[in-house]
Amino acid sequence: MKKLSAKNIHEHNAGIDILNEEIHTINSDMWNIGCDVEASFNISHDEQHIYLKYFVQESNIGAVHKNINDPVYEDSCVEFFVSFDKVNYYNLEFNCIGTILGAYGKSRNSRQWLDTDLLKKIKVTPSLGTNKINIVDCKTKWTLDVIIPISVFKFSDLSSLKNKTVFCNFYKCGDKQVIPHFLSWNPILTDEPDFHRPEYFGELSF
Repeated sequence: MKKLSAKNIHEHNAGIDILNEEIHTINSDMWNIGCDVEASFNISHDEQHIYLKYFVQESNIGAVHKNINDPVYEDSCVEFFVSFDKVNYYNLEFNCIGTILGAYGKSRNSRQWLDTDLLKKIKVTPSLGTNKINIVDCKTKWTLDVIIPISVFKFSDLSSLKNKTVFCNFYKCGDKQVIPHFLSWNPILTDEPDFHRPEYFGELSF
């Protein structure tokens, strides 16, 4: 199981520029799909917010979903799954134009959508803008900045992230892209692609 630490930007007096420092690669292709996608991320916190920055390079980029809780995983998408109690977990998914999907539950088949008003509290800044996009056979770099307030995790008793240890995984996918792909930070040992496997989450310390 992989482990990582999210720096407290207040304690390091660095602001969110710290997101340009330690980079973690999303490169586990356990299903040997083979694609030219490169993805990585950085993570930090200020005790009340999680700061994520995704870095992606791929040759085929598509995004058509514009509404909260649309199936953004069909687009060029990055994801953050996190559990605070090792029983239930949140899945937060973002396409490359900043559309959000969010849900909570114990497994793939036992989930409830997070409310639209709740998900609107997440600030997402896509480098590609917010319009529908389709780029084919042109290697392109894009980033996605995400700020998640702890109030989004409404089913968990959180007053602060400081000194919390959680379990999570980070993903890059595109279920309906030119070359469908499914990459993870912590490896997933299943026969078929399945991100909803909390037993394969890694450890994250705040």
